[in-house]
Amino acid sequence: MKRKKLVLVVGVLYIFLVMVSACFSSRMSDAEMKKYFAQSPYPPSRHYYEALGRQLHYVSAGASSKQPVLFVHGSPGSWDNFKSFLKDTFLLAHYRLMSVDRPGFGDSKEEGAEDELKNQAAALLPILKQQKQSVVLVGHSYGGPVIVQAAIDYPEYIRALVIVAGSVSPTLEPANWYRYPLKYTPLRWAIPSFFRSSNDELLPLKKELEKMLPYWNKVKCPVVVVQGGKDVLVAPENAQFVKQQLPHVKVTTIWKNNMNHFVPWSDPDLIIEGIKMALE
Repeated sequence: MKRKKLVLVVGVLYIFLVMVSACFSSRMSDAEMKKYFAQSPYPPSRHYYEALGRQLHYVSAGASSKQPVLFVHGSPGSWDNFKSFLKDTFLLAHYRLMSVDRPGFGDSKEEGAEDELKNQAAALLPILKQQKQSVVLVGHSYGGPVIVQAAIDYPEYIRALVIVAGSVSPTLEPANWYRYPLKYTPLRWAIPSFFRSSNDELLPLKKELEKMLPYWNKVKCPVVVVQGGKDVLVAPENAQFVKQQLPHVKVTTIWKNNMNHFVPWSDPDLIIEGIKMALE
């Protein structure tokens, strides 16, 4: 009886998570991009590059001479989670904007996810090296620990971090026992590829955050944290955790009591404010 209940719970969770994930894992075709950015003064361009022995993808918009900002999506997700930012007139007037498809997602989906944060950070390195100046990294949700790892490993390329609803504390990371059946099920082939990638990289996240914990003192750049008090997917206390880990650098918190986890869609103005504050 207990086994049947477990199968039922996992089945319901699977259906729910697939439905939620589908909202944040779409891939824009060239035709959709052209239509969406038709009125933008800087239509975005696609870029393919090599990292970790695989082909990855990002999109850029704006003048290459301006301060570069790189958006890093959560799990699941894709570069177009930040598509509205790439046509924002204020941002385009001041920054070069880039948004990446992390390994296993969007047009970087071949070969699945990378389950180590160091590899996730290494996947960003070729983009960072191509820029004319150090980069502001904006990471949402799982993208939060990715950009922190990048700041630890490649501080010379990073000017500031904007952590948006980032899951960075190992002790605050919720239990994810239900992900094991999804990873090892014989029906894994039937699970959408973006959901497999998300499940595979989130499964070891707590251990990855524990591995990163001793190295926070290597972060040398200013940090802005954008966090909502009504976030039910990432504990709001992560904002305080960041401040505790970084007494040696400037940390600014943008807090909104009634804000949920999906800040890029619900409160994009706070992320824009965070970018500006990170450079003050």
